[in-house]
Amino acid sequence: MNRIGQGLTLVLLGAAALTSTIPTDLYLNWVKPAFGPFLIGAGVVMVVLGALVVAAELRGERDGDEVEAADAHTAAHTAAATAPDTDDAAAVAERYGHGDGHGHDHARAPGIAWMLLLPVLAVFVVAPPALGAYTVETSAESAAPPRESARSGRFDDGLEEAGPGEVVAMDIQAFIMRAWIDEDRTLAGREVELTGFAVPDPEGEGWYLARLQMACCAADAVVNKVFIDDGDIPDADSWWTVRGTWVEPEGALEDVTEHEFEVIERVAVDNPPDPYE
Repeated sequence: MNRIGQGLTLVLLGAAALTSTIPTDLYLNWVKPAFGPFLIGAGVVMVVLGALVVAAELRGERDGDEVEAADAHTAAHTAAATAPDTDDAAAVAERYGHGDGHGHDHARAPGIAWMLLLPVLAVFVVAPPALGAYTVETSAESAAPPRESARSGRFDDGLEEAGPGEVVAMDIQAFIMRAWIDEDRTLAGREVELTGFAVPDPEGEGWYLARLQMACCAADAVVNKVFIDDGDIPDADSWWTVRGTWVEPEGALEDVTEHEFEVIERVAVDNPPDPYE
C-alpha cells in the first residue's frame, strides 16, 4: 500500500474512534467511561495525521511531475542543440520526452493492497457488541473474593442503611461480595433488586442473572452471576430487573460455589444500562 493508502487508513481509524464516542456511547461496550476523552483525543490525532499524510503525498506527486517534465524539456533542448543534423535532433527529442511518452513512470502499489482497508471499514458496519451470555457460559464460576479483603461492617452497598422492609437496589457484584463474606448474613430475609442480563443454564434447570465487572477494558472482565430457578427461562442476553431475596446456604459461606436468588418479581429492561459494573 502506498502512503495515500496509509493516510486513509489513519483517517478511517480516527473516524471510528470519534463516531463511537461523540455521537454515541458505543465505546462503553469495550472500555470504561473514563477512557472516553482519551479515545476522542486519539481519534482527532489520527484523523489530522492521516489527512496530512495524504495531502503531503498528493503535493509531492504533483511537484515531482513538474520537476520531471522540466528536466526532460531541458535535456531534450540541450541534446537537440548539439545534435549534428535535424534527424538526430528529432530522435533525441523523442527520447527525452517530446514524443508520445512522458519520459517517466509512476509506480503504484498493487491494487490488491487496498483490500487492507476492508477490516477498518468493517468497524463502521459490524461493530463488536458488548460481552454477554457467551462470555459467561465459557468462563469459570464467579471467583470468590479473598475473605481477608473485607469483613462484616465494611460494605458500601446501602443494605444496612436501608429501613426495615425497604427494597435495596444493589449491583450484582456487591450482592455476591456480601453473600460470600458477610459472616453475619445480613442479606438473609432482605428484599433486594438486581439488574443484569440472562444466561440460560446449559443443563436447562434454570438461568443466571449476570453482569460483567471490568477494571480497564473488556479483556479483563470478571463474571458476577446469581442462579435463579423460577420456572420461566428467559432468552439469552435479555435484560431484567429482578426483586427478591438471597437463598441462604445451610453450610459455611466459603464452601458455596454459586449463590441463588429467589425471585418475587421480575421486569424486562427496555433500555439496558452500561453493560459493565
